[in-house]
Amino acid sequence: MTAMRPIATIFVILMTVALFGCVKAPPNPTYPEITFQHLNPLYLNVGEIRIVNEYTPPLKPPHVEHELPVSIDQSVRNWVRDRLRTNGNSGAVVTITIKDASAVEKELPKESGIKGLVTKDQSELYEFHVLVELKITEISGASGFVTAEATRAKSVPEGITLNQREKTYFLQVEALMQAFDQEMEKNIRTFLGAYLR
Repeated sequence: MTAMRPIATIFVILMTVALFGCVKAPPNPTYPEITFQHLNPLYLNVGEIRIVNEYTPPLKPPHVEHELPVSIDQSVRNWVRDRLRTNGNSGAVVTITIKDASAVEKELPKESGIKGLVTKDQSELYEFHVLVELKITEISGASGFVTAEATRAKSVPEGITLNQREKTYFLQVEALMQAFDQEMEKNIRTFLGAYLR
């Protein structure tokens, strides 16, 4: 009877390992595109809308644009698609130029010594920045332009998981683009109101 006990124990251990092996890791969350379809479009008396992206991500630290689940430059393109409409037969052209669409990681100082062992510090600071120029050029050569800029920053604690980090990225880009939208609409109405229809 006692000789059977080790075999039974080994069997139970093997079954437990097998059961845990069958448990799948939770799937990586997916994030929707940041869109502006819920907002009224701005109708401009122009014949064409163009987008120029002057920002090239460095793809190396401290830049983390390539890690974002939803990119800033694509969110700007979505803004143009959802918010701007041509409403004129004039030969005027709107050019949207993405000047900056960056996300940068900065390491924060941590407590050292015994205090550092028992303290959970904020380990990184993420800074998100967007700068866009909207320029209207008429056939006559006359032109007018506005810019809109927004910045968001968020620190994260030590030991944050990859999923938590991606959620932070998404929420900050979402907040960044909301601020950008408000700034750009305000500037268009203030300085390019003559082109609105």
